[in-house]
Amino acid sequence: MPRTRHLKETVLSALATSVSTDAALARLEPLPAAALTGPLLSALLSPVPLVRWRAVAALGRSVARLAEVRLEDGRNVVRRFMWSLNEESGAIGWGVPEAMAETLVHSGPLAVEFSRIYLSYIRDLDKDCTFIDHAPLRRGVYWGIARLAQVRPELVVPAVPDLLVGLSDCDPESRGCCALALERLAPPATPAMLAALTVLFSDPYRFDLFWDGVLSPTGVSDLAHRAYERLRHPEPAP
Repeated sequence: MPRTRHLKETVLSALATSVSTDAALARLEPLPAAALTGPLLSALLSPVPLVRWRAVAALGRSVARLAEVRLEDGRNVVRRFMWSLNEESGAIGWGVPEAMAETLVHSGPLAVEFSRIYLSYIRDLDKDCTFIDHAPLRRGVYWGIARLAQVRPELVVPAVPDLLVGLSDCDPESRGCCALALERLAPPATPAMLAALTVLFSDPYRFDLFWDGVLSPTGVSDLAHRAYERLRHPEPAP
C-alpha cells in the first residue's frame, strides 16, 4: 500500500485516469477500504467534475467493503455522512448525499437500516424534520434516490409523493433528477404526476448527469419526456 502521504495522490490519479469509470475504480480495489475513506472524502471536493463523481462511486463501494467485514465500521461512516448533513455540524457536505446513496446501493444491510433516513432528507414537514433546505445539496439526494431506484426500488417507493413535489423544486437539476427517479421507479401514473412532467417539457435547463459511470449532457426536458413515456407505457426498465 502507498505511504499515507502518497495515498491521496494515488487515489486522485486513479480517479482522473482516461479509462472507463469501472476500470478506474478497479485500480483502487487492492487498497484497504479503511485507508481510502479519507482520500475519497477529500476527492469529493475536486474541481474536476468527473473526479468528484468517481469519488462518489468509489466511496460507496469502499464503505460497502468495510460493512462486509464489520457492519459497525460501515455504520460509522454512514453516521459520519449523516452528521455532515446536519446543520449543527457547521459544514456543507458536498458530495455526501450522493456518496451515501452509493453506499446504500452496494450494501444491502446498510440500505435496509438507513434508507428511511435518506428519504427523509427530501420530506418537508411542518414539524421538526431532516429536510435539507439548501437546494444544491438537496439535489444530491434526488440523484441518490434515482440511483437507489435503479438497484433497490422497493426501498425508495415511499419517496414517490416527495418526488412529485420535487418536480417543481426551485433547483432545475433537482427537477431533472426527480424525473429520472420517477422513470426508474415507474409508479402508477396519476394525472397530477403526468401534468407535472408535462410542465417540464418546456424547461430549457441543461446539465451534466453522471449515470452508469458516464458524465454526459442532458436536459430537464429530456428527462421529463423519458419519465412521461415510461409512466404512460409501463414496461421493464432497460
